[in-house]
Amino acid sequence: RRNLSAAWRIGQTNVHIHWRPTCMSIGAPHPWALIFMLLPLVLAAAFVLTLGVGTAHAQMKMPPRSLGEVVERAEAQGTPILLEICAPWCPYCQRMQETVYADAEVRLYLDRTFTYARLNRDTTTGSHQLSGRTLSSKQLGMVLGARGVPTLFFLKADGTPIASQPGFIKRDIFLQLIRYVGSGAYESTSFKTFRKRSSE
Repeated sequence: RRNLSAAWRIGQTNVHIHWRPTCMSIGAPHPWALIFMLLPLVLAAAFVLTLGVGTAHAQMKMPPRSLGEVVERAEAQGTPILLEICAPWCPYCQRMQETVYADAEVRLYLDRTFTYARLNRDTTTGSHQLSGRTLSSKQLGMVLGARGVPTLFFLKADGTPIASQPGFIKRDIFLQLIRYVGSGAYESTSFKTFRKRSSE
């Protein structure tokens, strides 16, 4: 298993996204007309909240999902696995959700190319099968080698490890990273070379 940080050291740097709402003049319609005009916006907002801000649409949470379920879905879809090891108290995990996974381009690529799962390293609940052993979620994170959070693990569809990358990753680097693995370029090209070609 290769550690991508050997090819590209990624520091824990801040990423700031500034959102500015826009205003639109709708004149002075009848009160009932105004309600019907705003109703789709209210429903759309509720739908976004239901999906969860900052997560990919197809995200699998572990637990309650098991590693076996993640591998089963990946094999059925023929996609590699992105497994994020995280913890509820981790500020960098939360920051990645808000500034990286919330990005539309990132979410679209993950949903189309990966089976994406998040493992809560701090919980002792959940049951996972690995190499003939039954492990809790906390034990699974330790066995995989997650010494800190967040840590990303890239796996083939059958669960075979590809590479890992610890620490907070900025949006642009993260997007290049998932394209590097998702395209299969990792099999013949270093991440450094892939990044150079992508920028040309």
